[in-house]
Amino acid sequence: MAARGLQRSVRVSLTRQQMFTFAHRPQTLQRIALGAAADGKLEALMHEALAETSRFEEYSEQVVNWSGELYHCKNVKLGYKVAQLDLSSPSDMRAPGAAWGLFALESAMDELAWKLRMDPLELRLKNYAEKDLNTGKKFSSKELRECYRQGAERFGWSRRTPAPGSMREGESLIGWGMATAFGRRGKCPEVRKRY
Repeated sequence: MAARGLQRSVRVSLTRQQMFTFAHRPQTLQRIALGAAADGKLEALMHEALAETSRFEEYSEQVVNWSGELYHCKNVKLGYKVAQLDLSSPSDMRAPGAAWGLFALESAMDELAWKLRMDPLELRLKNYAEKDLNTGKKFSSKELRECYRQGAERFGWSRRTPAPGSMREGESLIGWGMATAFGRRGKCPEVRKRY
């Protein structure tokens, strides 16, 4: 708003604590659906999000596009809508929308692995993407497969038992899970519509 009033660019530097005094990450409603063959190969992926913005400033954050590039799937539908509300504008919170979108996607992948009775890491490796399916371009570098291997080895993934509540350390229940995250920024291929 200062830039609009001054009719010129304005730069503001804030500490993380100061960011939370006036800004917030937009609330989102997300819907994800995954379809897979019995062997775990993804056959369909749908990820839609509805996010808030203010009435006086359109703000949108990349949320669903990560689902189109993280796992190999030929049938992908991504959708993003913005609802203008009587609220202050959301803002960048030192991390891309991957924080919201990947949490939803990875939760769905874990649920799919459980339904298929498949190891969550094996499911992710089976659907490993060698290129960005949003653009069709090969990644210039990607070491995720090696990262999975090293992480599983160092963490002792092979000793994990998948049934909920089956692992204990003394009287404490121990849960082991896995998720993939990345934070590259780029042009978003999302479809934007207003309510």
